[in-house]
Formats: sequence, C-alpha cells, structure tokens
Amino acid sequence: MKKVTIIAGIALLLMGCSHKAVSTDFAPVEAQSVTPNSYMPKATVFKISGPYADKVAVTLNQDGQLTYFPAPSDISQYSVPVYLKDGWWLNRQGLGPNSVFTDWTFDQYRALGKTPSPSEIKAHIIPGARVIDFKRTSVPMANECENLKKIIAEL
Repeated sequence: MKKVTIIAGIALLLMGCSHKAVSTDFAPVEAQSVTPNSYMPKATVFKISGPYADKVAVTLNQDGQLTYFPAPSDISQYSVPVYLKDGWWLNRQGLGPNSVFTDWTFDQYRALGKTPSPSEIKAHIIPGARVIDFKRTSVPMANECENLKKIIAEL
C-alpha cells in the first residue's frame, strides 16, 4: 500500500509540472500557408493501354497481390471515367498507377450478387490492360466535374 501511495504521489507531482518552453501562441490560419483547398484530396487523371474505360479496374502491388478492388455495391454510374483529351481520363473509380482492368463492364460488375474472391478477380484481369500514366491535378476531388476545363488545361 505504501508503494502505491508513493507512486501516486510522484505521478501527481509530474502531472503538475509543465515545460515553460512550450508556446501556446499559434499563428492565425491566414498567416499560415494553408488554404481550404490545400488539404483536400485532388482529382486524378490517367491514361490506359487500350480501350478499357468501360471496364472495372482493380489495383495490384508489385507482387501481383490485389490491394484494391470494389464491391459491386461500390460501383455506380458515377464510377465511369470521363474522357478529357489525348487519351486522358478523369478517375472516378479510385484507381491508381498500378491499376489493371478486368473484363467486367461496370453494369456486369454491379449486377454480381456478391464481391468476387481475389482469385475470381485475378481470373478476369485482361492481360496488358493497365494504367500507363497517372497524374494528380490541382482541382479538389469534390469539384472535379465542375472544373473539367481547368483539369484539361493542366494536361
């Protein structure tokens, strides 16, 4: 009991201590170089190795393991990429530089009763159908469709 009382006393003393060098003066947000859009996720664009824009994409790591694949309920009419220019597409499905394409169209995938297993998904990957270029834009993801002209100008 005496040991617990001593430890509790030391803990109370330590909690009461404060370091005088810690500043509580914070610069106002305007003085910092943070703008409301600087921390928002940005829209991304990509090019693909062939005519696969109507196909569901999945992402593989360097070892060929799936790191991203959607559930059928994740796919909607808003998942379909938007053509921009010169082979560039607006990313609306969440794919990345290591994404590849399956032979399922968006409608076919959405109609599946359940999420396919990783081995089923891998069996549906189209050989050579992959993202060949990928860029992040300056446009916030939330405003991508209203700013297509700005995105196109950045390409």
